[in-house]
Amino acid sequence: MLRSVNPQCQIAQTCVTDISDDDCPDGQVVVPGSSIFGCCPSCGPRSDDDDVTEGCNPKNGDNCLPDGRFGPVQCKGNQFTGRCFCSDEKGRRIFGQMWRDQAEDMTCACSRRRAELEAEDRVVTLHCTANGDYEPLQCDDGMCWCAQPRTGQPTVGPIPEEDITLLPCYSAAVVGDQYLRKCESLVLASSIIAREQREHGTNFLGQSFVLCDYDGSYGPYQITNGIAYCTGRDGKILGAWQSSSTVNMTCNCARDTMVYFPERGMTVSETCLPNGNYQPKQNVGDVYYCVDSDGYHGPLKSEWPKDNCDSYQ
Repeated sequence: MLRSVNPQCQIAQTCVTDISDDDCPDGQVVVPGSSIFGCCPSCGPRSDDDDVTEGCNPKNGDNCLPDGRFGPVQCKGNQFTGRCFCSDEKGRRIFGQMWRDQAEDMTCACSRRRAELEAEDRVVTLHCTANGDYEPLQCDDGMCWCAQPRTGQPTVGPIPEEDITLLPCYSAAVVGDQYLRKCESLVLASSIIAREQREHGTNFLGQSFVLCDYDGSYGPYQITNGIAYCTGRDGKILGAWQSSSTVNMTCNCARDTMVYFPERGMTVSETCLPNGNYQPKQNVGDVYYCVDSDGYHGPLKSEWPKDNCDSYQ
């Protein structure tokens, strides 16, 4: 069975969707967005994403809301090397982070709202700061307004986007002549090209796949010629980290190694996997430990745990 895919997908216009777990090899399941550059389902290893949605537990160090959902801000590590990350309501990391000793006023309100809207299959152009709060100028669905950074509540507006220069929070030096940033403009251009191809009955699968973060910068990886490469915020390839599959690919280790830790004058001592993720099993000599997907380690031991750090992935 062939059908149209989500219009946000820039490359694949049709997918084979009538596959089930029974069609997959032993140990694999159907993984959405694991083929045709993240646009179509295929067989792959089971994701652990659902395992982190069992519930927020303060005893595990989780920041929980009164209704049992994960709070928008989740922190790990000590005051020097620790960081706080933005989280969706199920505890999954989303865009936005800050070093723990600087995160006192961090709310992640913008990142949390964008994640909620995107979960509804909405195309969203809200701009978040690096720590997940709202930028002062916001535009979405053809309207623009000035926003309170911690809550996103309008302080001026909204007005039509063509009148954006009338807003007091607009700055030509910061915004330029258009609200969308380079990465977002490339995504929009690719979407227009894909739409025109559909209208003419063509389907070119050779386009590069562009992934943007919530601040309009380039996402953690970009896909070119079927290979996903870890990239910095400027879209440039980081090191030699790459993969033919984006399933569970985060590039967290690659970005920490090349971007975030050097910005603080620090170095990453942990080892990365070839796809730019953190290697769960780490050791220094005869000292063995596991690290999670953000690079934070558990207890130091004299041998590997029985599950070979599977619970940390």
